[in-house]
Amino acid sequence: MGQGASQEEADATGYRVLGVQPGSPASAVGLVSFFDFVVACDGVELRELDSTFIDKIKGSEDVPLPCSVYNLKSRRTRDVSITPTRNWGGQGMLGVTIRFDTYYKADECLVRVLSVADGSPAQAAGFIAGADYLLGTAERVFSDADALLDECQLHLDAAIEVYVYNVDSDEVRVAVVVPTYQWGGDGCLGADVAHGYLHRLPTRCRGSDGVSVEPDRPAAPNAAVATGASPPPPPRHPPPPLS
Repeated sequence: MGQGASQEEADATGYRVLGVQPGSPASAVGLVSFFDFVVACDGVELRELDSTFIDKIKGSEDVPLPCSVYNLKSRRTRDVSITPTRNWGGQGMLGVTIRFDTYYKADECLVRVLSVADGSPAQAAGFIAGADYLLGTAERVFSDADALLDECQLHLDAAIEVYVYNVDSDEVRVAVVVPTYQWGGDGCLGADVAHGYLHRLPTRCRGSDGVSVEPDRPAAPNAAVATGASPPPPPRHPPPPLS
């Protein structure tokens, strides 16, 4: 039984979409930040971090490239045809930041906003208690509250662009938050968050893939034909609380 679970986990991999540039080939086919995983390309399954996906992209310049995309939210796989090109006006041939990742039980690794304090950095960023999930940045997935805390510690008193999913609008948006201890309350965000089985996405939002609302600029300096970033390092020390 343990062996079966391990095989299931090994098979649940692909290139996770972290950020999509507006007007890009990736945007044209409706890739959704953080929820979409490119799991196959030109009939080849993408189960390992190697050069297969990049080679396929480079070999299909200005030619439609069939891909299979698994959506973590709807738990469905759809087929898209994306055309890599250098002539769309932005960075890279696809205009997307990707990272090789697993979607095995990934819906239990979403950071949910439980409460937001008045006058806090979280409130200034527009975080909505009970409806928002903090997914990550264009270069990092918030797999748990510690990952969020560590990112805040690395960028104290500086702006962070965070991808946020709202269950009511069914949209993934980009919010700018400035974590700081100088706002007059507890923690550097002023928000209570949680993750795990009890904080998975509600059933009512599972019927769609969601929609990305991307900022009108590149998602990240390295957005495009990415090889897939390595998982972020663990926190160097236990971070203080968010609130």
